[in-house]
Amino acid sequence: MTGGEDEADASTSQRPKVHTGSLFFPLPNGTAVLFKLEGQAMAPEEAGSIEKEVQCKASHREPLAVKNWMNRPQRFTVRIEPEPQGTTTLKGASYIDVPANAERTYTLSFHTFVEGSTSARVTFTSEETGEYVFYNVSFLAQATKILGSFDLRTQVRQPRELEINLANPLKETVTMAASCDSSDVILKSEYQLRESGETPCKIVYRPLLPDAGSTAKVTFSSTELGDFVFELKLVATPAGADKSMQMKASLGASHKGTFRFVHFLKAAATYQCHADDPAFSVPATISAPAATEETGVEVEVEVTFEPSKLGECNAKLTLESDEAGEYLCILNGHGLPPNPQGPFDVAGTLKLEFKNPFLEQESFELKTDSPAFSLKEESISVEGRTKHFIDISNSDKDAKGKLIVSAINANCPPWVYYLRGS
Repeated sequence: MTGGEDEADASTSQRPKVHTGSLFFPLPNGTAVLFKLEGQAMAPEEAGSIEKEVQCKASHREPLAVKNWMNRPQRFTVRIEPEPQGTTTLKGASYIDVPANAERTYTLSFHTFVEGSTSARVTFTSEETGEYVFYNVSFLAQATKILGSFDLRTQVRQPRELEINLANPLKETVTMAASCDSSDVILKSEYQLRESGETPCKIVYRPLLPDAGSTAKVTFSSTELGDFVFELKLVATPAGADKSMQMKASLGASHKGTFRFVHFLKAAATYQCHADDPAFSVPATISAPAATEETGVEVEVEVTFEPSKLGECNAKLTLESDEAGEYLCILNGHGLPPNPQGPFDVAGTLKLEFKNPFLEQESFELKTDSPAFSLKEESISVEGRTKHFIDISNSDKDAKGKLIVSAINANCPPWVYYLRGS
């Protein structure tokens, strides 16, 4: 820095460059000695050299001591050179008043957005005499630490939005690249910061698995403004049932329905499927493709309700994946009395399919209401949830009648099959 030259020039207009004088010594013998004195004032040495390590995006205040060596008050003007460029600022008051033979503290403020070293010379010049003192200062800005912390709590798969305001002091738009070390945090790859102001940058926390408590870092970076780093404290509670399904079927029949859910994982996954009541059946596994969009991909699971009793039957469907999470659906079934079926054409003989809807083995009584239709068996015993074929013979092609199948032990209405000869 060469800022002292200007101060020296200003000084010469008020004081001579070379100072002269004399020193006279009278001696006891009546003689004397006379010395001629000549002196030249050189530029002052620095009042101090300051080197500090500071953090980016954090204001730092540096105190500088300014002494008044005269027996009357002085005002010192302040000059900082060179002026920092870009997003770095180094500033303070334009002058400081110091009482006679006293000392005052001048506060120098430093702030920068980017890493690097900033050096400057701070000169205090007396308005009265042009004399000056100066400091050499150097600030080494280090990488940004955590600028702020945010608590985000939500239920699994329920998005929680957060807006983080980023400041741009430049008179031009700045593009910030964004990243996060948690896959549960959704953010854009880039954000545009408007000139000379703050821009809200939205991120979304959408967890796929329960989390009792964890932390993540989200970073916004650019060449012009450096790094903005924030801490996220994340908590995800288990999800409740996603939806419910209503299903009805008569004993011996079934009702098929479809459970639909949204798969959010950006990778393919296999879900284990399970219904906690045997009246409902689902595939053992279901595959979901990778979600290419933030809105996820819809996946379907076929659910079959086959009642084994009359009345209400409730269950819970669970789909589980170690990576993609758990989905729940409440299944509400209602078993209805058997519906009459037919007519069935009996051309000589017929094997009529009958299924035992009960979970356990059950005995059934068989009978017809027309002598034209005869049965090979008057009763059958069928294992739970299995089929049996009933042999029916017909002796009259114009005959009409009914086959009645009654459960011997179970308390339920009989099954009725309409028959006709052909």
